[in-house]
Amino acid sequence: MSDIAPRIGGALETTGSVIVGAVRFTIVVMQLTAASVTMRGLSEQVRSTFNYVEDCAQSVDKLADQAAALNVDQSTVNEHREAATVMRTCLEEAEGMATECEEMATLFHETADAHIADYGSVAEAANNMPDGIDMADREFYSNR
Repeated sequence: MSDIAPRIGGALETTGSVIVGAVRFTIVVMQLTAASVTMRGLSEQVRSTFNYVEDCAQSVDKLADQAAALNVDQSTVNEHREAATVMRTCLEEAEGMATECEEMATLFHETADAHIADYGSVAEAANNMPDGIDMADREFYSNR
């Protein structure tokens, strides 16, 4: 190692390690929270979009009823009814997807809470470490 580039060590290295660990902890919690919010938003968006599809299915059913009342050929009426049925089948799939998104949002939130419960006190202790007291090596805390 060159005399021009001094080796970083001791308190500075320990402080840097503590800061990096605290930043990682915060980033993980923020990412898990953001993922939870995103998945919940996706669930709401899916339901909102498919409420529109349900309205369309109802409109197509009304058109089929009108066509039948006007003695339009049966194949045209049946095509309208099939189209409404396909729309409703998609709605069932979408509801399943929305439910899955909600469950994932809950799991992300629970994971963030568990991470805070497991490592929050360590991160807080590291952030509030008095000057002059060296923290144990990071690997000590990761061996849980």
